[in-house]
Amino acid sequence: MDQPETSPIFDCHSHYFPESLMVPLRRAVAGKEFAANLQSSAWDHMDEQIARMNACGVAGSGVTYSAFLEMAIDAAGLSRSEGVRMANDAMAEAQARYPGRIVGAAAFDAEGGKEALAELRRALDSLRMRIIHMITSYDGLYPDDPRFWPVYEMAAEYNVPIFVHPFAYPANWEQLMHRSAQGPLLLRGQVGMLLDTTLCIGRLAQSGVFDRFPQTKFLFCQLGGFIPFSAGRFDSNYLMHRYYVEQGMTPPSAPVPVRLRDYFGHFWVDIHAVDGAAIACAVRQVGIDRVVMGTDAPYRPLEMGLRLAMEALAESGLTAEEQRRIICDNGRALLAVTP
Repeated sequence: MDQPETSPIFDCHSHYFPESLMVPLRRAVAGKEFAANLQSSAWDHMDEQIARMNACGVAGSGVTYSAFLEMAIDAAGLSRSEGVRMANDAMAEAQARYPGRIVGAAAFDAEGGKEALAELRRALDSLRMRIIHMITSYDGLYPDDPRFWPVYEMAAEYNVPIFVHPFAYPANWEQLMHRSAQGPLLLRGQVGMLLDTTLCIGRLAQSGVFDRFPQTKFLFCQLGGFIPFSAGRFDSNYLMHRYYVEQGMTPPSAPVPVRLRDYFGHFWVDIHAVDGAAIACAVRQVGIDRVVMGTDAPYRPLEMGLRLAMEALAESGLTAEEQRRIICDNGRALLAVTP
């Protein structure tokens, strides 16, 4: 199996919170299944993240807020607008302190209307943020909703990607994902996040968002959920629709299912927490230039995230050159980081 020569690593999926949000968040999640994942001091100390990056050979990181931003703001007793501004200011300070190493994301209040858009523009313009942070769903509200369209216009205007982090799963799925008569199922991370990402991408395609905003760059986690494996299913439904229209059994005015593979150039995916066979499938479907490194640090320790990602790449059957592009080049190009 080809192995990439030693090269810089660019991690497109890591997280940071200011201490003023992280401390109340830790208190709020005490006792939950994921509480241990939030205990590392690297979450709210960027100097510690940089030390771990140095130890692991990570040249740079795209840094966002994971799925916990709204929860952290609520735990701190702040309004969403106050919390978002606090997060943006702290992220800008971290980015300025470590130029070229940290590429910070702008937080966005999904319910804030015009004021939220003004804060987003401040983060991209005055604070020089180079990513926009969103999640796959906001209590059942998905990013295909028209209220998000100004965000996509702004992302294209500033030529920054939108990092869409999985939320978990819709509330009405909790019984299926989390509880059973035999005890906790613990499927939130294993299945729930993949499902929500899959729904998000499918809705963006089917609702026409990718068509309406062709210059907007989206980055999804975990290979985009089940999307790389779903192209045939989408094709089948599209062809079945055409057949029944031609047979006169479905009216021509009926909604047309999209061909998912028509949108495989519209978004990027990262490789954290997946295996080599899945990476190989994603590369074949979405394209080698649309796949980037991701570790999810410090939710999982950086050294663990890197080890798992590198092992998966080694098992993927990709050439050394293809692996190198995923490890470094694609992420740097997406986030416009000069080597």
